[in-house]
Amino acid sequence: METNFKQAVAAVLEHEGGYVDDPHDPGGCTKYGISSRAYPDLDITSLTREQAREIYRSDYWDPCRCDELPSGVDLLVFDCAVNQGRHAAIVILQQATGAAVDGIIGPQTITHAHAGRPDIVMREIVALRGTRYGNLSTFPRFGLGWMRRLADMHQKAIEIA
Repeated sequence: METNFKQAVAAVLEHEGGYVDDPHDPGGCTKYGISSRAYPDLDITSLTREQAREIYRSDYWDPCRCDELPSGVDLLVFDCAVNQGRHAAIVILQQATGAAVDGIIGPQTITHAHAGRPDIVMREIVALRGTRYGNLSTFPRFGLGWMRRLADMHQKAIEIA
């Protein structure tokens, strides 16, 4: 829902810290979760929290049409887009709601998101995200942190639903 962006971005920023340059992270150096791989022309070291919020709004929240999703579902889709990619977030939402899986969030996906019980949709999103994490080659190194984040986001999603 439209009113949830501030709460959602605050939740994401709790898990996306300051500047990190882990040589094992395929995203390269990151700050507030914004990676040099995704934004090669951006000076990551000089990125401000406000700039990160603007990127999150324009490049993740809006393209995933989170303003049009049920409360709680919006947070999980947004966090998935940030951490696993927009396409993955949309496909996972479609799988969780029974919408046709085409990777495009259109009216049918939005309708399906509202047709089911939000608690069941949220649980499905969490399960699908966990499965996707487990299939990554970097899971042994980063998996525990991802799963903690996922559990925390699920709890926050339940609270705002």
